[in-house]
Amino acid sequence: MKQNGGRGTSRRQSTPTRIPVTVRLPVTVVQRIDQELGKRDVPISRNNWLLEAAIEKLKSNGGSHGA
Repeated sequence: MKQNGGRGTSRRQSTPTRIPVTVRLPVTVVQRIDQELGKRDVPISRNNWLLEAAIEKLKSNGGSHGA
């Protein structure tokens, strides 16, 4: 059975290259993040949550590009 509307090709965009970054956060901040993650109906990783937060901050500061 074919997927993707019968076209047989994927339209998923390639993942941009990612650079590992070490971030040091106070334990209380990590605990608050984990509490927020625990409230979600669809779980995401802490890493993805931090990425979303960084992108939202860039956008709110006038950045015009996403990740």
